[in-house]
Parts: sequence; structure tokens; C-alpha cells
Amino acid sequence: MIIHTIPVGLLETNCYIVEDEASKKAMVIDPGDDAAHILRLVKDEKLQPLFIVATHGHYDHIGAIRELKDELNIPFLMHEQDLWGLPLVSAPQPDRLLKDHETFEVGSLKFEVLHTPGHTTGGICLYNEKEKVLFSGDTLFLGVHGRTDLPYSSPEDMKKSLQKLAKLPAETKVYPGHDQPTTIGAEHGLLERF
Repeated sequence: MIIHTIPVGLLETNCYIVEDEASKKAMVIDPGDDAAHILRLVKDEKLQPLFIVATHGHYDHIGAIRELKDELNIPFLMHEQDLWGLPLVSAPQPDRLLKDHETFEVGSLKFEVLHTPGHTTGGICLYNEKEKVLFSGDTLFLGVHGRTDLPYSSPEDMKKSLQKLAKLPAETKVYPGHDQPTTIGAEHGLLERF
């Protein structure tokens, strides 16, 4: 697995392009802005994107989806409970609605969808068990969890979601929606006390 990280937009949202090294197949996670930059990396690395995934419906994670879909002609995937965010940035409707614990593949890489509401009702994380990698969106960051004082957020749901993530192996590398990577083990104190 090769992970390309592109901070995009004013909030420097981490857009991830996850590549299966053997096949060059890839997925784009949270393209919030700067579509030209994302497309340039796809072209320069000679990648074959299979789909676009949004971890949740906030504008800084979905703002470039329409432009990418138009250019790459690939499906867009997200959880049905965050469709409310799409009209705010004229994003298209998803081609596929993701559900908790379903899996999909990017070449040889297998990912499980973990529904982790709290920051939003339809927030998800993407987990690769074999390589112990988690793309956490705005659920979990380095030293802090996602905000729960916004519309569609819930402290009670966030608590349950963090308890869910706490069950993952401690060595799981966490790639958040903003800031630097961390691990589940490094965040155990936060996960347990919330």
C-alpha cells in the first residue's frame, strides 16, 4: 500500500490517494478542494482510480468530488446519513451508499467500512486489517477526537465510535482528516476516557 497525502483547501484537509503498488489501482479519499493537484498526482503516478470515497459530508472533504468525477468518470461512495452535505457544494449524489462493516477492494487491498458517527451522523472510517491502517476522517486525530458541537454531531455517538476504534490493534496506523498520522495505541488514553 502506498499512501499519497495531499493537504487541500483552506482547512488543509488531508486528501489521501491510496495505491495498490502491484496493480496501480487506487482510490481517492476526501477530495475537499484542489482537484487539479489531485488529478496531476494521479496522472504523474500513472494510477488507475477506481472510486472516490467521502468519510463524511462536510464541505472541506467533498468540495472537489464533482470535478474529479467529471474528469475521471469513476463512482463516488459515501454513507447515506451524510447526504445533507452534498447540496452545499453542488456535489453529485453518490453512486453507492456505504454501510457499516461492508468491504471493498482496491486491487489487492481490502478495506472495511466502519460507521463512526459523532462528528456527523454518517461519518465513516476505512480499515485495512492486513496492513493495520485506518483512514479516520474527522473521527480521530492526533491527540483529539472530532468536534461534537456542530449540526449533525453527537457526543454520545462519538463516545460509542471511539470505543469501537479502541478495539482495533494498538499498532494500527491512523491517517486522520487533518494534521499528522498517529496510532490507535498512542490514542488509547483519549479513546478510553471519553
